[in-house]
Amino acid sequence: WHAWIDGMTNEASGSRVGYIDAPFAERAVIHGGNQGMPLFYDNTKSPYYSEAERTFDSAQDWTANGGDALCVYFQGVAESEGNSAEGLYLIVKDTSGKSKLVTYPDAAATTLTDWQQWIVPLTEFTSAGVKVTAVKGLVIGVGNRTSPTMGGTGVVYVDDIGYGRQ
Repeated sequence: WHAWIDGMTNEASGSRVGYIDAPFAERAVIHGGNQGMPLFYDNTKSPYYSEAERTFDSAQDWTANGGDALCVYFQGVAESEGNSAEGLYLIVKDTSGKSKLVTYPDAAATTLTDWQQWIVPLTEFTSAGVKVTAVKGLVIGVGNRTSPTMGGTGVVYVDDIGYGRQ
């Protein structure tokens, strides 16, 4: 959780990564390993989307060992439990400043209560001129960044982010 910059830190969006009190990472709702990342979102006020960004100290080559896809696992919470239905998106940024936003196909992704494997072919990014051999940052967002409208609040859990072969 500490590697991600959220809206609570930079005041650029309505996001918060992790819990206010220790343990800061999620220990029960996990896909793999010992912890996951709770991403809290509040899209009720401008800019009407919520983002968490991970900037890598050195550029990442996501094509290493034949890598051709980015994979992210996430799980939402049911609307009946207080989560508002929102979409998810990813933004990959390279060292030259180019970026590409990719949206998850289900506009109510935050309410999907089972772990979802989201595989994005690296060609989604290279077709926009993003160098996936020089990745500098990854953004996980909730809402609609390209056409922001007032939304709701809730949490989505993120775990097991990686690149490799489909």
